[in-house]
Amino acid sequence: MLTRILPALLCLFFFSAARAQPRTAAAYYKSGVAYRQQNKLPEAVAAFDKAISLNKRFDSAYIQLGDLYFQAGNIDQSYNTYKRALDVNPSSAGALMGMGKVYRDAKKLLDSALYFYHAAEKVDTRNKEIFYGLAWIYNAKQEFDKAIPYGIKALEIDNAYRPAYGELGFAYRSTKRFAEGAAQFKKNRAVSVVDVAILYTGFCYVELKDKAAALEQYEELKKINERMANNLKKKIDAMP
Repeated sequence: MLTRILPALLCLFFFSAARAQPRTAAAYYKSGVAYRQQNKLPEAVAAFDKAISLNKRFDSAYIQLGDLYFQAGNIDQSYNTYKRALDVNPSSAGALMGMGKVYRDAKKLLDSALYFYHAAEKVDTRNKEIFYGLAWIYNAKQEFDKAIPYGIKALEIDNAYRPAYGELGFAYRSTKRFAEGAAQFKKNRAVSVVDVAILYTGFCYVELKDKAAALEQYEELKKINERMANNLKKKIDAMP
């Protein structure tokens, strides 16, 4: 009888001992990520705080926490948390990009934002959000020629990345490079059909006074985004 009960008792002992073990910083970090994915933001903040209290050099936890503060509009806390991440790891692309977002979106200091985004670019050459951010900032500074290559790089990484299409289209139209814009969007759409790409292709053809080609884009766009299609149609109807 004892020989049958003993293995069960041993399993119960080890299970209880495992549950009694204090959770690690990595475990709290994992919980924080899960809470964030479930949109349980207070719980996520608490978990990342706990991870940091157990490991003061946990740069990824600082970045996650900075993102949450930024999302909640707590800009000063966000800035200070990203800065702490950089104190731990000056080459953290996530923290550099976080600082760039603070300067770009909250502080409206575009040159400072550029500094951090370019620093992030040197660390991570395969992050579409970094290249999109650079395109956005250069467009905001009305340096459209500089925005174009970054929009293209973002789309080379992810051909379906809608925000990059918007920045690239805006830059092409602002520099009156309509033929180049149409060619670029056509190349992108050969791989991935994105409504913003079709819209800007149509805009380029309107500017090139090619009504037939613009109407082709309108018909294609109408199938997937009627609102955008109507915007394009207004431009086409205004053509001579």
